Amino acid sequence: MKLKNFILIGLTPLMFFSACVKDEIYNGPATIDKVSIMPEAPKSTDDVTVNAQITDLKGITSATLYYRISPSATFLPVTMKSGAGFMFSGTIPASPLNTKIEYYIEVKNNGGFTTVSPSNAPAKLASYTVGVSSAVKIFINEAFSDGTKDATDPDWVEIYNGSDIAVDLSGYAFYDEGIKSSAGAKPKRILNSGTIIPAKGFLVLKTENTAGEYAVEFGLGSSGDAVYLENTTGIVVSSLDFSSISLVGKKSYGRQPDGSTNFVIFTTPTKGTSNN
Repeated sequence: MKLKNFILIGLTPLMFFSACVKDEIYNGPATIDKVSIMPEAPKSTDDVTVNAQITDLKGITSATLYYRISPSATFLPVTMKSGAGFMFSGTIPASPLNTKIEYYIEVKNNGGFTTVSPSNAPAKLASYTVGVSSAVKIFINEAFSDGTKDATDPDWVEIYNGSDIAVDLSGYAFYDEGIKSSAGAKPKRILNSGTIIPAKGFLVLKTENTAGEYAVEFGLGSSGDAVYLENTTGIVVSSLDFSSISLVGKKSYGRQPDGSTNFVIFTTPTKGTSNN
């Protein structure tokens, strides 16, 4: 009986010492591994997901992805969400062609430690540059309906190509609400062969007084109208509705910024140039 007590007493300090050593070993920062982006070669139409494996036995209090549009000094934070296998992810919104995005990850844990990746961020950052997208993005961007009834300053509509590539509008149909509501009684204008709009470029179409370029001409109502652009398969690819908006007084109506869903009245029209 005395021997058993001696053995137990002798082991107790060793067990206590081992537990203390274990706590000290794991009282440190989290680890960040396997950092990757998806897609690996982002295009201007792609949101970019940054993935990382983050491990910490004491528990993570926050995992944040910081990114900036170079050369801006301002970083925008994105809270990373946890998934299976200790994987965390955060998404950077799509950016225009040739934009350089710089980013890093910051993790804080319950032990009060902070870890970053790359290891010396933000002095050193991970980055990618946005490449060309083949996606077509065409918008009716602006309309002017209080023009003269002659060739001096007729009504016009501006089309914006938000794509990274030039787009061929040959054979596209262009028309207003009066033509649409006629149910085929009035013909749509078919754009000429070779009507090319460059990447990030603008195309201005006069609706009347076109000097014979088009047989179909129509005036826009300054007290309200709508215009449509339809592809060769009959799908409306863009429209601009100002049916309840008066543009009397040489005003125009359109998107700001270009290609957006935000619409404004321009007291000074920006024919053939950016609305931004």
